[in-house]
Parts: sequence; structure tokens; C-alpha cells
Amino acid sequence: MKITFQERELETSAVTVAEFLKSQGIEFKCVIIELDGKLFSTEASLSEPLREGAKLNMFRIVAGG
Repeated sequence: MKITFQERELETSAVTVAEFLKSQGIEFKCVIIELDGKLFSTEASLSEPLREGAKLNMFRIVAGG
């Protein structure tokens, strides 16, 4: 299926957010997920299903000063 991740259209066979992130080599720690306009904490988003045309964005939490 095709999804949009970080503004790029990609083909994936992943059926959940966790499977997709793992297939991209992305660690789940300290990230916020936006799926089709809804924000999720990492734990809540991992089991969310992906569908054809889904729009997925990921934001890393970075400490600084």
C-alpha cells in the first residue's frame, strides 16, 4: 500500500505504525506520531493500523537549552 511519511510517498507492506517504523529502522523512543492529523504518544500509536493513503509524520523530542 502507499502511504505518505514525512511528506514523501512510500510503498509499504506494514499494517501498523510499529511495523512501519521498524521497517524504516526508526527507534520508538522519544517520538510523537501524527497519523492522519491526530497526535499520539509513542505507546498509543504503535498499534494503530495503517491504511492506503495514510499520512504519517514523526517528531523527535529533543532536550536543549
